Amino acid sequence: MDGGGHDGEDSAHVGFPIHCEYHGGSAALGTHGRHLWIVDGRIGHGELHLSHSLPLSEVVSVEVEPRDGGGVPDQALWAYGASGQGRMGHPPGVVTDITVRTRNGDEAAWVVYGRDVRWVKDRLTPALAAARIPYYGDPAPPGRPTSTVPGPPPRGNPPA
Repeated sequence: MDGGGHDGEDSAHVGFPIHCEYHGGSAALGTHGRHLWIVDGRIGHGELHLSHSLPLSEVVSVEVEPRDGGGVPDQALWAYGASGQGRMGHPPGVVTDITVRTRNGDEAAWVVYGRDVRWVKDRLTPALAAARIPYYGDPAPPGRPTSTVPGPPPRGNPPA
């Protein structure tokens, strides 16, 4: 078991043994949790099953982006009487951010540790495509509502 996958075109799961955390952003989903689930037309989180969710019909787009995973260079300590003591460095970790944007303007955020963007998209794409949900920046499928949040006022002179 690799901690991610889908049981069909309309479901997906990113969880154990993969470290995936929900970090808030949606009132409907609460402030924290574990794992990402897409099941039965809903998206959300839960430890062993989908326990906090919202309908996929409320999702406008999903963004999957890499994050700088840090890393520390080797550090040597040179002091009188000390020889070569210091801290061992480590390379940057692989961290991927998932942002789910909803029709009401919420941005629910998940963080996946140890998996890159391609791995995450491979798990999510079948379920998102079945629900006709685009990735952020891609055009929305025809007939798919994009937002109920009012946009900025039109530019130019007001109508007379």
